[in-house]
Amino acid sequence: MYTGTKEAGAKTEASIAKFSWKEYESIICAPLSKTDFEPQVVVVYGNSAQVMLLVVAALYKEGGRITSSFAGRIDCSDSVIHTMQSNQPQVILPCYGDRVFGQAQDHEMGFSFPATLSETIVEGLEGAHKGGVRYPIPTFLRYQPTYPPSYMKLEEIWSARRDQEAK
Repeated sequence: MYTGTKEAGAKTEASIAKFSWKEYESIICAPLSKTDFEPQVVVVYGNSAQVMLLVVAALYKEGGRITSSFAGRIDCSDSVIHTMQSNQPQVILPCYGDRVFGQAQDHEMGFSFPATLSETIVEGLEGAHKGGVRYPIPTFLRYQPTYPPSYMKLEEIWSARRDQEAK
């Protein structure tokens, strides 16, 4: 379904983060507002600007870069297993199953992080906000727009006609 050959499929499968056999017997998922347990991973969905701010927040204190990898499928492994195994935040590209069953939309992507980094993320969001990095992202409109030369020539012609008609 996802690869042209069994060999390509085996290569992709081998690259997917997995728990070892019986490492976990179950996984519990819930909205943060409804959890009655201590989560190990937090997954947030948003648009690219919102996810960018979460990346900024995660890097606010220490700096550096977030490294994520993508296979175009099995993002539950990326968001949960890889995040738990690496103890690092991940940028998540929703996969086919996430779109079909989880109803992720075309404008959404994800960001996962170990729950132990929650305070770091909040402090980073607050710090970046104080520094002027916030959502919605402001548009910089303090410039003089220019137009293609053909449009500028038409403007000259129209201005000349208006000036003649005004006389």
